[in-house]
Amino acid sequence: MSASHDRRAELIAAAVGDDLDDLEAAELRALAASDPTIDAEIAELRAMTDTLGRNRPAEPWLEPPTAPDLRARILDATSNSERQQFGMQRFGVQRRSAGLAAAAAIVGVVVGSGIVLGVDAYRQQPTNASAAITGPPGTLGAYEEVAFTTSVSDVDIEGGLVAHTWGTETVLEMDGISDRGPYEVVLVDRSGAERPSGTFLGSDVTIECRMNAAVLRQDVTDIEIRTSGGAVLARAQLPTAS
Repeated sequence: MSASHDRRAELIAAAVGDDLDDLEAAELRALAASDPTIDAEIAELRAMTDTLGRNRPAEPWLEPPTAPDLRARILDATSNSERQQFGMQRFGVQRRSAGLAAAAAIVGVVVGSGIVLGVDAYRQQPTNASAAITGPPGTLGAYEEVAFTTSVSDVDIEGGLVAHTWGTETVLEMDGISDRGPYEVVLVDRSGAERPSGTFLGSDVTIECRMNAAVLRQDVTDIEIRTSGGAVLARAQLPTAS
């Protein structure tokens, strides 16, 4: 691979990462004057990273510092993509420019630096992810532990709520409910209206459920778990949410 191709890829990567010094910026402007595809590649790569930034999750996370070998990793991937490009052109297959092929490397580095997208955006979140967020009742994403009172002595119910912008999630872990049921989970709001959250069947093993209701946490005053006949198996009164 010629030195000019290496240098071109290096300058494009540095421009996308806003890492050009004055001499490099002048060198890039000179190259772009004779090669208009350079500006187009930089614009497309910047648009891609901007899209990633706009899709970062609303919940906070710990962002690691930028890896010291960031530029080296981008250049290595760029070099590999250019070699693949020339090899494919040799056999008559058209490929996009090496700068655009290097986008995958830049995207991979950005994702590794804290932006959750791509595969990670669809990966199932751990069940205790809400525990990382704390705050008073009604804090979005925070897990709020709830104390249940049961009407049957050998039934044990533990659980809580998670406030969301679209409603309230109820998390339950229950033992001693061997009768098949079904059972209904209902949230009661300030006006006394009942908001169905879901149903489940009894089991001889521990029952774990996550259910959702279209009512905001600050409007919920009670949770009730009812039998198929309408009797209240368990109830929890909730503190006032801000």
